[in-house]
Amino acid sequence: MKILRTRKAMIAWRKQLSPKISVGFVPTMGALHDGHLSLVRAAFKQNDKVVVSIFVNPTQFGPHEDFKKYPRPEVKDIGLLRAENVSAVFIPSVEEIYTSKESTMVVPRKSLTSQLEGIFRPGHFEGVATVVLKFFEIVRPDRAYFGEKDFQQLRVIETLVEDLFLPIEIKRCRTLREKSGLALSSRNAYLSSQDRLRAAQIFRTLTTARSVGEAKAKLKRSGFKIQYLEAWEENLRFPSRAKKSRWLIATTFQGVRLIDNLLRD
Repeated sequence: MKILRTRKAMIAWRKQLSPKISVGFVPTMGALHDGHLSLVRAAFKQNDKVVVSIFVNPTQFGPHEDFKKYPRPEVKDIGLLRAENVSAVFIPSVEEIYTSKESTMVVPRKSLTSQLEGIFRPGHFEGVATVVLKFFEIVRPDRAYFGEKDFQQLRVIETLVEDLFLPIEIKRCRTLREKSGLALSSRNAYLSSQDRLRAAQIFRTLTTARSVGEAKAKLKRSGFKIQYLEAWEENLRFPSRAKKSRWLIATTFQGVRLIDNLLRD
């Protein structure tokens, strides 16, 4: 497994591959868990080589968010990827990706970013779209793999590729969950084992509640501080009153921000 830390090294590695060799790409911020590794395995099923990036992207964090304390267990992450036989790991510094204090930023579709996460994390999706486009340009993958847990982010990236005519297939991968139902997330590490079991009520409520209003009431009674819980059309263009819709939630529990979503029939 190659460990590459500069744009030059990553580009050189990619260029030496035969055009007949397909490359799958899994961008991550590290602190890897089985959800990330499931994306790696999906990429190997469809590609000859798989590249994983580890980069905690400063431009997608707000001023009061956890950029500095975000977990960075690099040695452990490298070991996990080596066990999966990943072809190359790209671990650049912030200076490699943002070469100037003033950086050109990508502005995604406002129709996708003006609600839900966009309200509570202003500038977040500009940071996501910018870093993903930079990595696509450096890695030049044939396919890139993203989990459905960050569904709004997934839609932003899908439309980014569509609008900029990028020759990359975006592959959706289902949300992996703990046995309790809690969606796997690097931020789960901030919760005690007991609180993780209690946080699984998010998924149970999304699954069983008869309405968004009922779901909100149940979670609030259990100590969840809800930022949003809304039903939207699958493409996230409009809020939905239809029977089949995607319910999306962001909530804090024991001081930890958790997101999840579920397609409801």
